Amino acid sequence: MKLLRSRRAVSPVLTTVIMILVVIGGMSVAFAYFTGYVKDFQIGRGSSIMELICMEDVWFQDEQTIRIAIYNYGKVEVKIVSLYIDNILVAFQADNSSENFIEIPIKGHGVIIVDHSLIENTGYRFKLVTDRGSIFEEQHISPSVW
Repeated sequence: MKLLRSRRAVSPVLTTVIMILVVIGGMSVAFAYFTGYVKDFQIGRGSSIMELICMEDVWFQDEQTIRIAIYNYGKVEVKIVSLYIDNILVAFQADNSSENFIEIPIKGHGVIIVDHSLIENTGYRFKLVTDRGSIFEEQHISPSVW
């Protein structure tokens, strides 16, 4: 009977030590995440999360020429360096330029021109890749009559 009445809780000193260890462990995890996050921003990879573009319009001008209008609604300037059509890398040029990349300012528009043989009434998947590594994909269907 004496054994049942002599129960004791964990001592306040031990509880305090355990709480300190939990807080230190949590702060160590948070610090490790934060330093990795800052390092990514310093390298330039972290800013890719602020890149937001959309293909406003895709004009299939004829069986060979595509014009893609792009709008940058993100928080950083975007430089598009690659274009894939159905996972095949294709060459493009910026409108009114001979460059094979296009820089679009914040809240700005840009147009790229692509020479690619097309088939009527066929779906094509367009993938734009930026210099920071962001990928933007959309699918568009070519017209049934040119």
